[in-house]
Amino acid sequence: MLQTKTQVNYTRPFILLAIIALLSLTLVSNSLANDEIEFFKSAFSGKPETINQLLEKGLDPDLQNEEGFTVLIVAAQFGHTDIANILLEKNANPDLQNEGGTTALIVAAKNGHTTTVAALLEKNANVNLQTNDGISALMVAAMSEHTMIVDALLEKGADTNLQTKDDVTALMVASLGGHTAIVEKLLVKDTNINTQAKDKTSALYMAAQNGHADIVEALLANGATTDIRAINGNSALYIAVQNGHIEATKALLNKDINVDLQDKNEASPLILAALYGYNEIIDVLLDKGAYVDLQARNGFTALILAAQGGHTAIVNSLLEKNASIDLQNNDGITALMWAALHSHEDTVALLLEKGADPTILSESDKTALDIAKDPGIVKLLEAAIKK
Repeated sequence: MLQTKTQVNYTRPFILLAIIALLSLTLVSNSLANDEIEFFKSAFSGKPETINQLLEKGLDPDLQNEEGFTVLIVAAQFGHTDIANILLEKNANPDLQNEGGTTALIVAAKNGHTTTVAALLEKNANVNLQTNDGISALMVAAMSEHTMIVDALLEKGADTNLQTKDDVTALMVASLGGHTAIVEKLLVKDTNINTQAKDKTSALYMAAQNGHADIVEALLANGATTDIRAINGNSALYIAVQNGHIEATKALLNKDINVDLQDKNEASPLILAALYGYNEIIDVLLDKGAYVDLQARNGFTALILAAQGGHTAIVNSLLEKNASIDLQNNDGITALMWAALHSHEDTVALLLEKGADPTILSESDKTALDIAKDPGIVKLLEAAIKK
């Protein structure tokens, strides 16, 4: 049987979320002095008066705990802009990173704290610092659809082509999440539209994967390549069809695209659509000239798979496009045999009406009648054989 659901394990937004850990009071190390512990707690709970008092006592505005968290990072995490401003006025370094490489700007951008981001940028926080996993402030802002923060970061020169350790970019993250406005902002910049992640997926693939047709259109209009393959051989068109995204499929087919581009199993989008019973997608693929008799590596055709699933309307559409009704897969199975085996009486009736041969033998020397289980189908086949 055709092997499907071969989606690659591309980096999803929730992976980015997991990397940047939420701060909690457990980050306050027991090795700190009492005043230092209070310093962190005050940033956590938003007590600017206490912060001022402790600074006046001589506490270092760049104090870091054992995990490398600064008081500024804690304040930025929770959007305490007043505390951030106090620390910055005391020349706190906005670019200090914790052990994971997270900065105050990255956590503020992630959580949508626009005024805190503005305060950090005013003090020339480095917009392109990345965590140990390669995540930047622009990526997390794009991921969470914080449009104003994306604007602010881009204005300060955020590099749109930075990549994570998995080679994921801000454009990929925004495309995957369906954040059209942010995608458009990134495309205006000098963004490499066809960059591929480690699994060879691209922004176009990710948009198609999740059915974001408007983003697919925007990427295509800006030169996205349609025939880039993921590591498993899937194309953007293939993945859009696999997930039943008709509008994304239509958007891709409006371009000069190889409608029959096959995956590693040599299955085409048409074969996949027939397997899942996507009638409307079948129609648009056929209208674009999809090869109706293309066979996957195991010999399955769109017609055989449509018959297997009892997708009678699709069987009819394929036959109207002159699909070869008696083609056999590698085991000698025809569409008629498959429909008979799976007890799809309407499909069997249609195939017989269209001239399917009920006497063909499989590799195991079985006819459709031999493998039929349903009494109604048995009668149909017996009648056809007697003709």
